[in-house]
Amino acid sequence: MLRLFETRTGQVVGVRSGPLRLYVQAPGDLRVCLTADLLRRLASRLRRRTLTTAAQAADHTLYNVALLDAGEPLPGALSVGNVTSGGEVQTAPWTAPDTPGGDPLALRLALLTRHYRVEAALTSADLTEAAARLDGWRLLLAGWATEPSRAPAPSYAAETLAALCDDLDVPTALAALDRLTEDPDVAPGAKLEAVLQLDQLLALDLPRKIGTV
Repeated sequence: MLRLFETRTGQVVGVRSGPLRLYVQAPGDLRVCLTADLLRRLASRLRRRTLTTAAQAADHTLYNVALLDAGEPLPGALSVGNVTSGGEVQTAPWTAPDTPGGDPLALRLALLTRHYRVEAALTSADLTEAAARLDGWRLLLAGWATEPSRAPAPSYAAETLAALCDDLDVPTALAALDRLTEDPDVAPGAKLEAVLQLDQLLALDLPRKIGTV
C-alpha cells in the first residue's frame, strides 16, 4: 500500500485506493515535479490509473519528468507542492549549482538520494559523485546484459518497492540497489532484471550503456 506523509496531521498515512489524481502546485520547482513524477510512476506500478494536472504547464523532460499540462485540480486530487506553495505532499527547499554540459540525470539522482522532505543543498561535488554513480551502475548493467537472463531477484525487488511505497523512501531503495550489485549469490541476469524494474520508477536511464561496451 502506498503511504505518504500528511502535512496536515504530521503522520505517514495510507493513500486512498482507486485512481491517483495529482495536482502539481509548484510546477516551476524541479524537486516538486520529480516527486510528482515518482508518485505517478509508482502508482502505475501498483496498477493504479494516474491523472496529473498542474498550476501551469512545465517542461522538465531533460530530467525524465513527463510534460505537465496546465489544468484545474481534479476531484479528490492529491496536491504536490513545496513549503511556499503548500500542498498535501510538500518537498523541502533545495539548491544546486549550474553544471552546463553534465548529465542532467545526475541532478535527478542527487535529489532522489535525499528524501523529498529533507532539505538538499547540493554542491558541485554532489553532482560529480551522482554522475559517477550513474556511470558505474550503467557499466554494471552493460556487463550483466551479456549473461543469461534470469527472473528478477525477488527479495531485492520486493525491498525496493516496499521502500518506495513507504513515503517515497528512495534512499533506502538505493541502498538496496547497492547491496544487490555486490551480492555474489545473485546471478547477473537476475540483478539486471531487478535493476531494470527499479529504473522504470527512478527513471535514471540505467540501461544506457547496454550494447555499447
